[in-house]
Amino acid sequence: MSMGGDFYALSDEQLQNMLDGTLDYVEFLYDEIEDKPRECYADGEHVWLELTRLLDEEDACGVEHTDAIPEASGYAFSDDVASIAQNLAMLDEDELKSRYDDADMDAPFDEMLGIVKGLVAFYERAASNGDAVLFRVT
Repeated sequence: MSMGGDFYALSDEQLQNMLDGTLDYVEFLYDEIEDKPRECYADGEHVWLELTRLLDEEDACGVEHTDAIPEASGYAFSDDVASIAQNLAMLDEDELKSRYDDADMDAPFDEMLGIVKGLVAFYERAASNGDAVLFRVT
């Protein structure tokens, strides 16, 4: 059973190496080796499912999906991260509120709004660094 989900900013090469199995995702994601992600955004860990619903149109939880980085992961290489960041930045509060109301979520809207704003900032940093993004359900 999944309990949370985190977002990681990493290089395209690191992402590809995890997908093809040449980089151990456990060692990499849990800082057990020198090579590590640039950043982890975990503020929305407890509302990961709600984020997938709210931000599906923007592919915020991944353009592609895989089970190669268990349990389940969505990812976007750097070329897509820039466009995802732009699309997320264009979302306004009214649009998010409308999506929130349609999705019948348990988490309060103000909490979700704060988490989405944090995720937007994370994506903007990843895009400015030329990073890929991995969303991993744990």
